[in-house]
Amino acid sequence: MALLCEWLAWAHSETCEASILPEATVVRHGYFPPSEARAIQPRTESACPQTAGLENPPPQTLADCYDAILFDATGVLISENEALPGAVDILARLNVSGQPYYIVTNISSGSETAIFARLRRAGLPIPAVDRIVSAGGVARHRVLEELAAGRLVSYVGSAHAAHEIFGKHPNLHGADTVLTFDTLVVLDDEGFDFKRAADNILSTFHRRLIHAGEMPRLIAANADIIYPRKNSSIVFGPGIIGPMLQAGLSSFGAPPISVEFIGKPGRAIFEECIARARTNSLLMVGDQVDTDIKGAKAAGLDALLLITEFNSCGELRQDENGDADFVAKNLNQIFDGSLFPHLRSTKHSNTTD
Repeated sequence: MALLCEWLAWAHSETCEASILPEATVVRHGYFPPSEARAIQPRTESACPQTAGLENPPPQTLADCYDAILFDATGVLISENEALPGAVDILARLNVSGQPYYIVTNISSGSETAIFARLRRAGLPIPAVDRIVSAGGVARHRVLEELAAGRLVSYVGSAHAAHEIFGKHPNLHGADTVLTFDTLVVLDDEGFDFKRAADNILSTFHRRLIHAGEMPRLIAANADIIYPRKNSSIVFGPGIIGPMLQAGLSSFGAPPISVEFIGKPGRAIFEECIARARTNSLLMVGDQVDTDIKGAKAAGLDALLLITEFNSCGELRQDENGDADFVAKNLNQIFDGSLFPHLRSTKHSNTTD
């Protein structure tokens, strides 16, 4: 009997130890411990699988499918200096949920601190300046490389914008004030004499083409050829300088002008987003197919096209190569679940084909 009691006591102790569950792991959406940064892997399909791991709740909305969301500024969140409908609410909701987001903009009229202040004045509850990823800010390192190499750099934009982004340098001048340069960087289209700048740029490219058989480098921070303004109007953006140069030099046998895109649709600005978010599970929300959508897709990210008066033909273009993974009529669809059934049905067809 003593042996039997001993054996029962041992068995009870083993059962109790086995029933103690290991400490639960807390998974925070979009958070990665500093000592264990998530490795960035190429993605081959849209995010949000049909089934989630046991440690994660199944996603219920499109926002749940991504670690962070990228928003274009002009046309998506603001029009000139006013917040667009739904923009304040969507950012406030993300602030409450703790899901990271970034404002990815070709605006290059000043530093990211200045852009942050401008968006805050418009009423957008952006929590910190590091949420601003601007084309000018990303271009800064590239332009400083050109200056360090001793090249003459001219900029399309105001002196205030250039000095705020790059600082002052004896080889850095506005395109409306100089007659020659080695590198042209496109920033902005306001605050200076655009016509005079365009004439100087055309003459410089022409001289270099005729006398040296080559043309200056062209770096596009802001590559927007057009952008929306109030009252459903559209205007030319600073990126129009590229097509203008090509048209003006075509009769002189100029080859296609090579442009180094830093802002959207270039990869550099999206790579900066991936670096800041420390993940490539990102959704780009934009209103321009050629910059926001195709740029994100080329960088391996998913993209949502927001239908506005500016791009009302967007739904007709959804099936074009490189176009959006999702199309929405308002920002709230990121959270209301209306896009999620479409996502699941697409995933199902991909797995059963």
